[in-house]
Amino acid sequence: MGQKKYKLMLDPTPAGYLHGFPKEVPSHAVAGTGADLFILSSFDLAKWVVEQGYPEESFQYYRTWVEEIDYVYPGTDPQE
Repeated sequence: MGQKKYKLMLDPTPAGYLHGFPKEVPSHAVAGTGADLFILSSFDLAKWVVEQGYPEESFQYYRTWVEEIDYVYPGTDPQE
């Protein structure tokens, strides 16, 4: 098997689910290797969260976590 791949997820609180969260943080905003990922300090996280539909006045706190990316074998994706 190949090397496992990971993505960094973000969920603003309160009520991120009402605005389509949790969402994957864009790859250009993430650094680190393997499951040790973090958001780059140069990335404007607040701006991105608001662009994703979360109300600016409510954005104060968030949580992040790393998820393993599941590999879908070609021809086995039920979405196709």
